[in-house]
Amino acid sequence: MLEERKTLYRRLDDGKIDKKELRERMKKAGKILILSNLDVDGTEIYELYKGRETVEKMFDTYKTVLEADKIYLHDDESVFGHVFISFLSLYIHCKLEQILKKGELNRKMTPVDLLFKYGKVYHVDLGDRSMVTEVPEKVRNLEERLGLNIFPKVVRS
Repeated sequence: MLEERKTLYRRLDDGKIDKKELRERMKKAGKILILSNLDVDGTEIYELYKGRETVEKMFDTYKTVLEADKIYLHDDESVFGHVFISFLSLYIHCKLEQILKKGELNRKMTPVDLLFKYGKVYHVDLGDRSMVTEVPEKVRNLEERLGLNIFPKVVRS
């Protein structure tokens, strides 16, 4: 809204609009008009509109973070596989965002940051048995804050 007001004042200074037109346009500044043929409450239509932002954000993540918009494949099966794996990746990315939001960490780290933190811990398969490498204290604290409980508890004797 601030940017819109600056533009209107700039247009007034440039002589492109007069004071009367400035006042009229200022009344509408920062407001949106949604036309719909749905027979539902305006609040519900606005919520649908806001939900569109989530979808657009997912497509942006799909293209930028996952770099999945570049497909150099020649047969249908390969394209399907690529899109399917990209969809699963996007699904996991969204789930990690939800986990971070629930733990109130979404402003401090991204899902990619979370994966890098957890990437410091390895599950080692030794054939007849397996083990988890030492979990750094910062990662254990992060896990506790997020409430994931994926690492085995350490019992010291």
